[in-house]
Amino acid sequence: MQSLNRLKRRMLLAMLERQTPEKLQTLGRKRLPGVFARAARHSAAYRTLLQEAGVGAGAVRTGEEVLAQAPILTKADLFERFPVQQLLIDNLSTAALAGVLTSSGHGGSNFAFGLSTRRQHHLTPDDIDLGLQQAFGIDQRSTLLVNCLPMGVVFTSNAVCVANVSVREDMALAILAQAGPLFDQAILCTDPLFCKRLLDYAAEQGFDWSQLRMNVILGEEMFSEDYRSYLAAALCVPLDEPEGTLIGSSMGVGELGLNLFFENSATIALRRAWYRRNPDAVLPSYFCFNPLRSYVEIVEPGPDGVGDLVITMLDREAPVPMIRYRTGDRARWLTDADREPLNEGEREALAAVPFPMLAMLGRARDQVNNHWHVDHFKALLYRQPVLAAQLSGAFRVLPLVDGLRLDVQLAQSASRSPTAVGADLAALIAESAARRGVPAPELCCFAYAEFPHGMGLDYERKFRYFPGPG
Repeated sequence: MQSLNRLKRRMLLAMLERQTPEKLQTLGRKRLPGVFARAARHSAAYRTLLQEAGVGAGAVRTGEEVLAQAPILTKADLFERFPVQQLLIDNLSTAALAGVLTSSGHGGSNFAFGLSTRRQHHLTPDDIDLGLQQAFGIDQRSTLLVNCLPMGVVFTSNAVCVANVSVREDMALAILAQAGPLFDQAILCTDPLFCKRLLDYAAEQGFDWSQLRMNVILGEEMFSEDYRSYLAAALCVPLDEPEGTLIGSSMGVGELGLNLFFENSATIALRRAWYRRNPDAVLPSYFCFNPLRSYVEIVEPGPDGVGDLVITMLDREAPVPMIRYRTGDRARWLTDADREPLNEGEREALAAVPFPMLAMLGRARDQVNNHWHVDHFKALLYRQPVLAAQLSGAFRVLPLVDGLRLDVQLAQSASRSPTAVGADLAALIAESAARRGVPAPELCCFAYAEFPHGMGLDYERKFRYFPGPG
């Protein structure tokens, strides 16, 4: 069975590599009418939404007509308005349902739900293994995957050894220490804040990361290239090397699915090339996606091409149809200008990627004011590794009448006082502000237990760095 699965992965990857991003997107667009027709026939909620939008389901026959006529929907239109019974496909038996995954609830309103069938659960391990083979070569290296994602997110695999430990740094480190050396490589799947806690805990325990070939998949939130560099140094793994290990980002949406967007070595090289050119810039994350799984639109783009991310899931067996769903993220398509800082080899590697790519800019609410973005602070906290070791990674930006205040939390294991750490961090932030010609925020550093924002921080919930609008 293992050999058969491996052969299937090789065949699928070979098929993908023969395609172009444009052809894959065309194939995905051809699936839109079937997904739309199924929802119009079998989802009571979607029928109501079409009637209210004045869309006659029978007149929508092509992918182009779906994109032109189907209404764009939000969480409020679906999960905050209709009970799940009306969202579900009406000819689906509840006995066929196998799993429920919620959104993070980070927006402060009702949760959204992603439901999956037993057949989908049966196929999930193969989908996961295909992605792992493409990114980490799991068919060539025995692999331990330690999953530290919160909110009950679990992985299953037919090819790698999986430890689902959630946000327990002691358990994760014990597994890596004891079981890690049995494998050729380890993959840590987590979010940036908990990963920082795990690194701090490992340092407290005197753990030697160099004994393992570590890879990392980071989800839940955007992170900076300073953070990626900090993480690579702490884990003793090389960056920017061919055939090296990978520290990459993955983005999912709870009600749509996991790993909808992902980095690879070519897109990481693109982002790091821009970082070397301007370390103080807020950079998008350059993501690939599989257009046979989800059809992606950028709607209402501005002059810079940035618009709202809208996704249609193309699985015709999905319990809840998700058609033209506005996620709340901002994005744009990749342009020739994006490729400007790459050398010839990096351009060739990027051109060889079979998947379409976009630049993800995250949520509009993360723009603090005209001068500062949350990602500026995510970068500066990790720019100097010695200083970053004193911090937990958590901070809160507060608007003042005449500017901003930045509250920063020290790590539990910090060896220096808040005053001393604050002086060094303030100097670092002031230097960055001066280079950009903008006012620096007021800075307050707090000992771990005295941090006034989120001492309920248990890593199960997304941390809000800026109390902006929803």
